Amino acid sequence: MSDKILLNETLINYFQNKDFVGMINYCNSKIELDNSIYLLFGARGKAFMEKEEFDNAVIDISRALELNSNYTIGLYNRGICYYSIDKYDLAIRDLESAKYLNNKLDGLDFYLGACNYFIGNYEKSIELFSNHLLDYDDEFTLKWRADIYNLTEQFEKANIDIVRLLSKEIKYIIRFQKINDIEKIKTAIPKDGNKLFLVSEYGFQHLRDEKCSGIYIIEFRNNEYYIGQAKKIQVRIKQHLKKYNDIITVYFKPIIEDLLLFEENRIIGLFESKELRIRNLKQIEFLNVFDAEQQELWVSNFNYNLLTGSKFNNTDVRVKFKDRYLKFKKKSYFDEIINLLRKYIKSTIPNYLASEFNYWNLTCLPNYLKKSNCVTRININSVPVLSVFEEPDNSLTFMLYVSKVPYLRSLEEKNDSFKSLLETIPSLKLDLRDAYEEKTEGDEITVLISQKDFHCALENKLLISSIRLFNLRMMNRTGREEKYRRAVSHCLDLSDKVLEG
Repeated sequence: MSDKILLNETLINYFQNKDFVGMINYCNSKIELDNSIYLLFGARGKAFMEKEEFDNAVIDISRALELNSNYTIGLYNRGICYYSIDKYDLAIRDLESAKYLNNKLDGLDFYLGACNYFIGNYEKSIELFSNHLLDYDDEFTLKWRADIYNLTEQFEKANIDIVRLLSKEIKYIIRFQKINDIEKIKTAIPKDGNKLFLVSEYGFQHLRDEKCSGIYIIEFRNNEYYIGQAKKIQVRIKQHLKKYNDIITVYFKPIIEDLLLFEENRIIGLFESKELRIRNLKQIEFLNVFDAEQQELWVSNFNYNLLTGSKFNNTDVRVKFKDRYLKFKKKSYFDEIINLLRKYIKSTIPNYLASEFNYWNLTCLPNYLKKSNCVTRININSVPVLSVFEEPDNSLTFMLYVSKVPYLRSLEEKNDSFKSLLETIPSLKLDLRDAYEEKTEGDEITVLISQKDFHCALENKLLISSIRLFNLRMMNRTGREEKYRRAVSHCLDLSDKVLEG
């Protein structure tokens, strides 16, 4: 066996075993004996590259190229190193040289396309990504090309790419089918009682001088309630008395510490099911106001909704956003946006009266979105399911987060509903960004629609289906937060105007 063949086999063995430290040491020992073998520098550079020590890799591969200017793999590897350290012009030079010598190298057009994207040469990037996609079934590149089409306002082509991407997800449709993760159970709680029934029936009494652990109910002047747990009830209630100035009564019942969370959740469920408003933002459960049977109807019947409870009203919440609302009223599009918000909420938010504030909320000229000119936003579980942006010409753009499932089902059944959606709403733009993947579990598409088309869009069954399903899922996730606590921003005057009558 010749020395060259032995050298190649030894280097290949190190590489296949991912022993890059061993590969570097082996090359070091050989280079000390003979520093004229380009392959040793190239291999050591590749080992540094795999260890993400790109500067060292460039030094070694450059030395290899000095020894052999036609070292194609060296040009390719150095080009990827330059790409990895954001030296895109140098990367393009090396990758194009490598392509000239061997245009069959794996992923050449992808890396060239990516480099051109980062230097702002979008059309060249599209061309190279398209070449790459002729040979590779690469979803990542397809999504990237769709993003560039959207960036360059080639929306029809972007939508075509996104439909292709969705077609690849049809096999996952079962993963998204469930509405929620709980069993279908009907509550046995009577609907004809009231808060006093709950208090007396479940062992609560007026708070006196208790010092033990237990569950408490705070009653406020505006007919809201707060249910909580405390290991030291006196300390906890003193904290609430400092925070709230509208407390009427406090009820309490002793519970051992091990059962506090269970009993707290149970009482919250009882109050929600009795259509009583609570101020708790955690441990609430949407099934308490919209049970499993009603949720199935919501998904299958576009004309179905349930309205229980009464309109939310809280003086502190109202005062907080009063000035912003008065400013918003002066906008030239105010009346139209009220009508569009009204149609959206009544068509796509389940039991929108009982679920207001705790489950969905409506912002007005949000301060943190001033730079993007967002004028109003509806949030469910901190996900902005609908955002409205003011454009430079004072027109509006509506951005929605919706479910993939109806689109996947349409593609699987090969019906015309998806095609019809794209044809009847000319301004519609699709985007597969995963901004809230942790909450949506991958069932998320971004949809952008112009003001001119939004009313018509809310008549489209496919779009409405995707909005209703997404909103319902987010409602079911509300109250399950573990790592953070939601801070609700709700413009009550705007909500009153939208839902009046």
